[in-house]
Formats: sequence, C-alpha cells, structure tokens
Amino acid sequence: MNLRKTAFAFAALLLCGAGSAAPTTLATLTLGTNTAGMGVDPAVGTVYVSNYDSGTLSIINIDPPAIAATFQIGQNPRRLISNAATSRVYVVNDTTPGQLTVFNGKDFGIVSTIPVGDRPRTLAADFLNNEIYVSNSASNTISVVDTRSNTVVATARVGAGPSGPSVNHKLGKIYVASATDNTVSVVDQRTRVVKTIPVGRTPASTYVSERTGLVYVNNVADKTVSVIDSATDVVVKTLPVGAGNESNFITGSGVFRRAYVPNALDNTLTIIDGDAVAVVKTVPVGARPIHAVADGDGGDVYVVNQGDNTVTVINGQTETVTGTFLAGGGPWRATIALGRLLVLNQNGNAADSMTVASTQNTLAGSAVATEFYHAGFDHYFHSASDIETRLLQDGLFGNAWNYTYVFWRVWTADGPDRLPVCRLFSAKFAPKSSHFFTPYAEECAKLQAGTDWQYEGTVYAMALPDATGRCAVGTVPLYRLYNDGMGEAPNHRYTPDRTIRGDMVTARWIAEGSGTDIVFACTPTLKGN
Repeated sequence: MNLRKTAFAFAALLLCGAGSAAPTTLATLTLGTNTAGMGVDPAVGTVYVSNYDSGTLSIINIDPPAIAATFQIGQNPRRLISNAATSRVYVVNDTTPGQLTVFNGKDFGIVSTIPVGDRPRTLAADFLNNEIYVSNSASNTISVVDTRSNTVVATARVGAGPSGPSVNHKLGKIYVASATDNTVSVVDQRTRVVKTIPVGRTPASTYVSERTGLVYVNNVADKTVSVIDSATDVVVKTLPVGAGNESNFITGSGVFRRAYVPNALDNTLTIIDGDAVAVVKTVPVGARPIHAVADGDGGDVYVVNQGDNTVTVINGQTETVTGTFLAGGGPWRATIALGRLLVLNQNGNAADSMTVASTQNTLAGSAVATEFYHAGFDHYFHSASDIETRLLQDGLFGNAWNYTYVFWRVWTADGPDRLPVCRLFSAKFAPKSSHFFTPYAEECAKLQAGTDWQYEGTVYAMALPDATGRCAVGTVPLYRLYNDGMGEAPNHRYTPDRTIRGDMVTARWIAEGSGTDIVFACTPTLKGN
C-alpha cells in the first residue's frame, strides 16, 4: 500500500493549521432550487450538491470556494454519496420508477443510470464490498447495487416507507428504519435475509457505531432512542431524548464516542455516551435544530438551527456552547471538509445557497490519527490525513484495510518539546508492503540512505517521554509495538490503549519505549483538556 502522493499534500495542510477562532464566512455560493443532498470528495477538494427542483448537480470547489460547474443529473435528484477512491458520485432520482444516476467526478459526465424501485429517497454504501443500498419509499424495498457492474444484484423487502439505510460493515448488516410501521429492518449483506425489529413510534433515522456494534434509532413520536445490539439484533435499551420531528437526523462520532440527537421542537441537542449507553447531557441550542456534525480534528460539534438561521458551536470536550455562527436562510444540513464548515441553506422561495466558513478549531494545531488493519498481512497502518483515511474507507485497496476504530491525537507541526515524525514506505517485502514512522531524525536519515525505504515526508509531530517513561502534563502515552518480522515482513503498531499493548505483547509483538510502562511517545489527549 503506497499513499505517498497524499502524504506530501497533507503534510503541507498540517503545517498551515490555523489557530482557534470563531467560524468566519469565506463565501456564500448560489445553488439550484430545493437542495436535497450533499457529498464531499476530499481527494479532489470538491463538494457535490443535488438540486431537486432544478434537476441539477452543483460541483463546488472547497478552496478557494467557487461553483466549478452545474450539470443536469435527471429528474428530482435527492440524496447522494461520493466515492473518493473512484471519483464516482451516486445520486438517487426520486421518481416512479426510480433510478440511481452514476456521475464521473473526474471527467464530469454521467456514467450510468440504474433502474431501482419507486420513489428512491435515500442511500448508503459499503464501498469496501462494492455495494450501494437504495431505499425505495413507495416500493418498500432496498435495491442492492453492485458498483463494479452498475446493476441491481438484489432487492430486499423492508418496512413501509423506508428511510435512510445504515451499514454495519464489520457484521455485514444493513439497518433501515420504517416510520410508518415503527420497525427497523435488518438486511444480511451476504444472504439478503431480512429480520424485523420493533422499535418506538416514528423512527426517523439510524446511526451505527461499528466500534461498539450498537445501532441507535431516533423515535421522534416517542421522544426516545432505541439501542439495538447488532450482534443479536435485539433492543437492549431505550433512552429518553427531547422533542423532535422527522427532519431530525441522529448522527455520531467515533472520535468523541458520542451520538447526537437534535430536538427540533424543544431547541436542544441530546448527547449520548457511546460507552455508558446513556444520555449524558442536554444542551440548549438555537431554534429548530435539525442536524449535528462533529469535527474530530478541530474538537467541536456544529448544530444547524433552521429556525433562526444559525449554527451553534459546541466544545466537544466540555460539551458546552462556545459560540453561534450566522448561516444563510433556513440552514438544514452541514458537513466538515478539509478544515471548512459547509452549510446548505434553503432560503425560502429564493435559490438555495451554501455557506462556506472556517471552522472553530478549538483544538488548534492537532489532528486525529485513525488506525486500519489488514487481516491478510496481520499489519497495522495509521494516518492523520482526512484524504488518506477517506481513500481507504472508500476502498482504494478493496476490502483489504479496515477501521479498527482506534484513534489518537497528534500535533500538526513540531515545536517546543515536539519532534517531527517522518514517514517511510517499503515494497521490499511485497506483497506485504509496510510504512514506518519515526520521530528520530537519525533513524529517518539512516533508512533514507539505504535502498529499502522511500521517504514520504514529515506527517505530524509527537513528544517523547522522559527516561522513566513519563509524559508531560496534558499529554498521554502512545505505545509502539514491533512484530519482530513475523510473517516475513516488518510492521509496527502504535496505540494509545494500554490493554491493546498488553494483548499485542501476548501475541509476541515487542513493546518499544522507555520506563517500566515502555512508553514510546506522548500525544495530546484525544478530546482535549
């Protein structure tokens, strides 16, 4: 696996990280009428927005923000999803019969139109398995689309009026809420067998936490969230939340280990702890909140308030409101991409728009490292690059590299008591290629001088513990383990989790570091101090 090109690009982004400041509007871009979906391809710095009434797809450059092009994309384009690894955009056309339109984000053209069920409204993807799942609201079915052949390979009958699917890739299951009959349908990705789980009244959306295997279902009429154990497909808890409506989307953050429920009717955000599986806080926000998005790198959560044209900014660590940002008229969806906050505004009878703003960046000068695992190689890899992470998530190397859902924070530049970390790549042990990370300049230079390792640049920074293995106040230990060449190819694993370190040592990996705890490095705390 060689991600050398993105390593250099991301290193430049890291070293230009901005300090913490309130979001500032950088541009307001006019779109089509009745925006219905938004997707981001960070690899090319592009946002795609579907315009339902206009029948168009707006293609937007993130930096500098500008409309790059507008394309006809078929009647009633609704939700969409993009694949950064293939530069494909998938748009559902909400018609009878319905279709899924495949758009080429590189060459700007329609690749295929795929017939699906009636009135398809939403979709989800498992790009590692080359599949897209389209919910057909009038047919009460899920169309399973193979992205290699661009054909429907299966149709599964689910509950009435199905909403957006969610996927548990680890267990191979698709979850679809039905607000009409108060159920969640579970579709087995391999067999296509469907189970039905009764939940609360009017389930509007679902969120799958693959780290814990729990599925959260937002039941807006009951003011509850049903929690499903995806190993058994049984409701294991019912949590009270605020009063919302069917426009509210439950979302989550693996970094913060939280689920977020906007409550449009009582102007609050309910925060659920994913470890305790309990409501930990209810935060007053703006008028009619309908969407929340977490920025793991910046350390903040943004809540879109449609009723007063604002976005509430919440500190992800303290879970308190730190500011309010004015968006356009009737904001309804937001996302974070390449350090930018992107907000879609419905603007009443006027054309819709996108507000492009800077992020709050409460945890300035840091980023989140995400770990992946290759079962065939028994190798680990991590990256603090949003671009690299997304490319692996979208199947750049097929189903080889999978999330472990282990994260830690790194500094984006060196400074006092911090060392730059150089990254190297070797294909000598092919097919088991490997990356190596080191904060030691001499070690980096020695490997560069040889012929086995290619230098990929400085990717982030870390601090070192003292001789006793202690980290400075405000930082936490990071452990490094070496496989001692098992499998005839070297590999190192880095982890902030002492239990994982112990398990790896039991599996005959060698701990490397200082002190009795064998600490390799010190990093910022994941959620901030």
